[in-house]
Amino acid sequence: MSKKIKNTSLPKELVRNLNGFEDVFQDYVDNEESKEVERREREKNKFGEHYELQYFLEQENARLTGLENFLTKKIPLKTNFSQTEKLIKLQKENKRILKERLVKEVKKLDSNLQKNLGQFFNSHFS
Repeated sequence: MSKKIKNTSLPKELVRNLNGFEDVFQDYVDNEESKEVERREREKNKFGEHYELQYFLEQENARLTGLENFLTKKIPLKTNFSQTEKLIKLQKENKRILKERLVKEVKKLDSNLQKNLGQFFNSHFS
C-alpha cells in the first residue's frame, strides 16, 4: 500500500477496498502536487517580476524628482544669488586672523616652538 494512502484519515475498511489502485492514486496525487508547485512558482515569479519592476520605477521616480529639483530650484538659486564671493572674503579674513595669532604665538621667546628649537640647536651644535 502506498504511503500517501496509509497517511490519510480514511477508514481502514475503505483503504482495504482500494488495494490495487495505489498506483492510480499515487499518479493523481503526484500530478496534483506538481500542479500546485508549478502554480506557486508562477505566483512567485509574478511577484518577483512585479516587485523588481516596482522597485525600478520607484528608484527612477526618485532620481527624476531629484533631477527636476536640481534643474528647477538649485541652479537658478545658484546663478541668481551666488554666495561664492562672500564666502571667499570670509575665509580670507579668517585665514588672516589665524595667521596673525600664529605668528604672535611663535614670536614669543617662551613659546613651545622656541623652546624646542633651542633644545634642538643646543644638542646638535654644542
